[in-house]
Amino acid sequence: MSGAPLDGVRVVNLSETVPGPLAALLLADLGADVVTVERPPPGDPARRFPAVFAALSRNQRSVSLDVADPRGLELLDRLAEGADVVLTGARPTTARKLGVHPDQLRARCPQACVVSVSSYGLTGPGASRPGHDLVFQAVAGLLDGPAAAVPVVDMVSGFLTALAAVAAVAGRCRDGRARTIETAMVDGALALNAFALTRELAGLPADATPVAPAGYGVYRLDDGSRLCLAVSYETHHWRALCAALDLADLAGLSFEERVADRDRIDRKLAERLRRQPADEVRDVLAAAGVPAEPVRRPADVVRTAEFAERTVGGHLAAPFRIDGRRAGAARGVPRIGRDTADVFAELGIGTAELARLADEGVITL
Repeated sequence: MSGAPLDGVRVVNLSETVPGPLAALLLADLGADVVTVERPPPGDPARRFPAVFAALSRNQRSVSLDVADPRGLELLDRLAEGADVVLTGARPTTARKLGVHPDQLRARCPQACVVSVSSYGLTGPGASRPGHDLVFQAVAGLLDGPAAAVPVVDMVSGFLTALAAVAAVAGRCRDGRARTIETAMVDGALALNAFALTRELAGLPADATPVAPAGYGVYRLDDGSRLCLAVSYETHHWRALCAALDLADLAGLSFEERVADRDRIDRKLAERLRRQPADEVRDVLAAAGVPAEPVRRPADVVRTAEFAERTVGGHLAAPFRIDGRRAGAARGVPRIGRDTADVFAELGIGTAELARLADEGVITL
């Protein structure tokens, strides 16, 4: 997208699966030239799940090389020398073995900022431990209830990593100093649970964090569909709900009363919702200004007008508007190594040399 905020910024992405690639995607959507380096085929493990890989790979160039081969590592260094940011995502022991630990990258390419996202950080007793999204939900206290259907820690770690990259570029623009900024998935998980953890640290009571009252949940309608009501602490929303459903005897309840007697009130509310035709319920609540929406499946979401407005060229658009416009998918889902020849040709490596390196398994063309 011409004139995007990160036009002219080069990012080399060495990360795989979700957090680092999500950060790379967001940076690309903001205009950065993102070159994603994949291992030789089969490439990024996320390719096992085509929808996941496709969701994270737009607007990037794909280079495939074997950094375990000294010649591959040398090619990586040539690529990183012209980068503003290098994103890494390996555990520190694995990264050091491959020569792509942030300390090693900074030593060889001191002008590039390095942004690392790992499981437990680059240092400390847990640095070498493996983990996936559900593990970090567990250690951060997020599984004190149902497990989330969406890998929330993966996603928030990606957003934090993108923020770190933008901060690194901004800092270097200000004072000329390249930095290493690291985040860890466990930090992202703890940040997600900051309200509850702060409550515990401060010794505050349970009601110091939001508690769901009656009227805040998912309710089944007469046609089998489900309706999400989000009537929280606002008195006017609760009164509007009660008026719309002819529940005058409940309209005067306070938020505290709706929390204390949630089960009884919710049963009465659920019964009233089921007794009215579903279409009528939805129309009445919408007219009353009650925060209520149908619970949709992904198959339903993609057929809505509001979703269509957020797609470009058959792909989910970037989650940003820049000067009123959404960034489109300038580059679709890449095959492994789709852009290897072009990227290294820009660095002055000739066709014959690239062909030889491909024959020897160092790169994938």
